[in-house]
Amino acid sequence: MSLKPLKASEQKRNQERINAKMQKRKKALLDDIPPYMYIISEGTKTEPNYISGLTDVINRKFSEFSSGPRIRVRGTGRNTKGLLAYARKHVVEEFPQAEVVWLLYDKDDFPLDDFDNTQYSAERKSGRREYKTAWSNECIELWFVLHFQELTVNNGREQYREILKRNCGYEKNLKNIYELLQDKTEIAIRRAKRQYESYVDTPPSKRCPATRVYELVEELQRYL
Repeated sequence: MSLKPLKASEQKRNQERINAKMQKRKKALLDDIPPYMYIISEGTKTEPNYISGLTDVINRKFSEFSSGPRIRVRGTGRNTKGLLAYARKHVVEEFPQAEVVWLLYDKDDFPLDDFDNTQYSAERKSGRREYKTAWSNECIELWFVLHFQELTVNNGREQYREILKRNCGYEKNLKNIYELLQDKTEIAIRRAKRQYESYVDTPPSKRCPATRVYELVEELQRYL
């Protein structure tokens, strides 16, 4: 193998090839760049921990095109009724460039009308920002369980946690919950979509068990 240094012309051609590849990569990333997105969660730990497993990867991938993260996740501790108002106020203060705002919340024991109207009010919002909802009836653990099995009846959060504990050692507020479930995401999406669509002309509060978290996950997966 020759150890002779490359001629200047060969070095130039090599650098041009490298530059061309870099430009091609940048163009591909720019074609797929996500909108500025603000994800507001009712929960302060479990939901943000899960969603951040996705958004952290996306933000790193596109970091060269933004001075800060393109997607922000915030846990609030607010209930369904106050979540939309909280999101509208804080997106203006904290992330005014956001183009899409997602509300991530559970049914829990909140009044049916509050749960339903959170979605309906979000969908009616006009302006330059789009508001979307990713709810679970009755809790986020339903979405997690769908990574392991189908569900057609509401077994309740305690039963869901038992199923998760058996399958992946689940504990509340795990920081690596996304990584534990990651390889089963596609099957969970199919199950959640099938489950949600089995209800026809039914308000959110009457769709139980059901979850729309799969829609948020599908959206984020586009940018991985």
